Amino acid sequence: PVGGDLLNRVAFIQAHLTLWQLGWLLWMGCALSLLLFACMLATALPHGLLRTVGLTLVCLGVIPDLSAETLYAFILPQQGASLESLHLVDQLAMYLTGFLGNGLYNLGGLLLTIELWRCQPALRRFTLLGLVAWLLGLGLSASIALQQLAAAEALTAASMTLSTLWFALIAWQLWGKPGV
Repeated sequence: PVGGDLLNRVAFIQAHLTLWQLGWLLWMGCALSLLLFACMLATALPHGLLRTVGLTLVCLGVIPDLSAETLYAFILPQQGASLESLHLVDQLAMYLTGFLGNGLYNLGGLLLTIELWRCQPALRRFTLLGLVAWLLGLGLSASIALQQLAAAEALTAASMTLSTLWFALIAWQLWGKPGV
């Protein structure tokens, strides 16, 4: 939720509160799924600095991301809050999830993918897609930091699409093929 008039958005949220909160709970599940994927990917990598730092960054990304999603789901919709407090919650949540959480996820994912590139040459053609997705995700974090919200929307669409495709391809390559 990065665009539009805040009061109109809050009115819409209050009119559709259950769906709004279910949507954010689903998005929280996505954050935890990303963490699970990173943990699984780490099992396919040798122990080392890139693996450790990459996985740590992804783990750390969950903290601001889930915090922001909690603010969006349960604090922003509160009735009777002043416009100033709603704006503060909105801005805080946007920076927590879009800049800090997303930035940590993407830095961590980039390091894990570089390590995958290094240690699994057979997966390099798939790894390139991951590198592009993580770099687009870092661009998303930068666009949030710079308040370039139109760019953030475009980068969200591109990075989420590519990363979802990459997750599926890598999971299939590592764990889904018969005999693997």
